[in-house]
Amino acid sequence: MFRPYAYAALAATLLAAPAALAAPGVTSTKPADLPAGHYVLDKTHASVVGRIKHMGFSNYQFRFTKVDASFDYDPKAPQDAKIKVTVDPGSIDTATGADEFGLKFNKELAGDGWLEAGKFPTATFVSTKVEPGAGQTGKVYGDFTLHGVTKPIVLDVTFNGVGGSFAPGSVKTGFSATTTIKRSDFGVSKYVPLVSDDVALSIEVEFDKK
Repeated sequence: MFRPYAYAALAATLLAAPAALAAPGVTSTKPADLPAGHYVLDKTHASVVGRIKHMGFSNYQFRFTKVDASFDYDPKAPQDAKIKVTVDPGSIDTATGADEFGLKFNKELAGDGWLEAGKFPTATFVSTKVEPGAGQTGKVYGDFTLHGVTKPIVLDVTFNGVGGSFAPGSVKTGFSATTTIKRSDFGVSKYVPLVSDDVALSIEVEFDKK
């Protein structure tokens, strides 16, 4: 049976609670609209991918599968944001397959002569300064520790936006970042220059506000 008043009541309910029922996704790409607070990494939507020239034949790619990160942010003082990232070097994955060869190659790169993850189980990045740029861009300066060596690096960062996830009242944000390091600076110089010294890193991360 058609009941106009029922549809009117439903419409009134939807209009009365737009925040709780809003569709998930980015609602603003302005950094100033990111609420102040503590943010933790959404590990299911995070990737750290490396790229290195292999004998001049290819730009070979690999990734790290165990990553964690957090940051504290105040839109009134974006330059004071504090970011910390940790990566397990032993989680390097060359995507060469789960067969004996693929697993052996991952283990080789995590082992002696390369990342030596058993001796140096954690790589970290701790920010020292944030430099907001034009629009959605900026630079994050910090100390990067790899293979027991700490050096300053700079990340070129793009703020992808802020919005909500599927949970009512949630706040989600995301960033893309790139940088290039010289692996020999961190004591990983095997086969340089046959395998390039420069390692390009591409980072894609999403965070949830706690």
